[in-house]
Amino acid sequence: MAHDGSEGLSPDGWLPDRISVGVLTRVFTADLVDAAVDAAGAREQRRRLLPARLVVYFVLALWLFRGRNCGYGQVMTKLAEGLYHQRRAGDLLDGQLDPDGWVDAGGGRRWKQPNISSLSRGRGKLGPAPVRFLFEQITGPFGDELMPGVSCCGLRIVSIDGSTSDVPDSPPNVAHFGRPSNQARDGAFPRVRWLAAAESGTGSLVGASLGPYRDSEQALARDLLEQGCFGPGMLVLADRKFLSWALAREFLATGAHLLWRASASFTLKPVKVLEDGTYLAELKPPRQKDGPPLTVRVIEYTVHTAPEDGGDEETSELFCLVTSLLDPERFAALDLACCYPCRWGCETVIGHHKTDMGEGQPVLRSKDPAGVEQEMWALFAVYQAICKITGIGAAAAGIPPDRISFPHALAAATDTVAAFPP
Repeated sequence: MAHDGSEGLSPDGWLPDRISVGVLTRVFTADLVDAAVDAAGAREQRRRLLPARLVVYFVLALWLFRGRNCGYGQVMTKLAEGLYHQRRAGDLLDGQLDPDGWVDAGGGRRWKQPNISSLSRGRGKLGPAPVRFLFEQITGPFGDELMPGVSCCGLRIVSIDGSTSDVPDSPPNVAHFGRPSNQARDGAFPRVRWLAAAESGTGSLVGASLGPYRDSEQALARDLLEQGCFGPGMLVLADRKFLSWALAREFLATGAHLLWRASASFTLKPVKVLEDGTYLAELKPPRQKDGPPLTVRVIEYTVHTAPEDGGDEETSELFCLVTSLLDPERFAALDLACCYPCRWGCETVIGHHKTDMGEGQPVLRSKDPAGVEQEMWALFAVYQAICKITGIGAAAAGIPPDRISFPHALAAATDTVAAFPP
């Protein structure tokens, strides 16, 4: 509901214009949502039961309330019940209680909570573009470079990693997204594949992309490049499925540096062995006419662990890292090897999306591709808004953002919705 600090929300007047998403409205201000709607050409032509701004807040709120008893009607009730019941109580005191649920909504109009079919149509009319616009307006790193885990060798650490999500088994979703299969049978659900780029130390998203299940993560990484997510001063971490001459060249063209793992089957022939034991090698193009090779530095190492009880020492598999940071004096191999585990923080970010925010309802709601896209952009946007608010709180308290529990932050943000109970 509307609350102190809900920028752009009128303190009175037309009831739908006062409905918001609690503390998240500090990020998703009414002005920003209106700008997203206008940019996508989704503005309604006249005042309706479901104005576009309210539909945007409803789509975002679907990620705050998940699982059983969180259908469309229940979510809209959580958003609107405070103001709605205040108005209904006022009508009761005036002796004008409408048996069909209409209330005086201000501006000479009446309003009641829309039904499920109206909410479904409202989502369809809105489309994914306004929600994607919202996400893109609030993305970006915000960690201080002195904060633990945020930087390495003077470069801001950003990790990329991907996952998939099940979507409803409808003919449009199957045709657009496809589904996993093996020799025995097809998977139970179609899947959307998605990729996230997250700042190390804060988990803040600098970008996200999504596509059909058959798309590769390399293809989705190119979507991130088109969005302009990377640039000078960044060190991008990625696992072994991303390394190729073509993709490395495209990332380096942004001015960012790379620290990517190579698979055991990836051939890297030493060109020059450096004083610290690392060596230079060349990433070669598929064809000579595609362009010149890329000179990279290769860091190979294993991790040795000794149990506290004095047992036998254990040795990890061989790690092979490929980086564009060629100077061993400026960029020590040990520093870079210790930096690479920061990439696993992106897996934690993905876990927040899939487990914490998807709890109770692992399959998305939407039965058509546009709805799935809208739902995924809303997922990214709500996660990022919680990250930003958590970052503000962490800075005020003087603690690193990763010390604040994301599930607790999500619950706290959810609790601020419907701040005026009936």
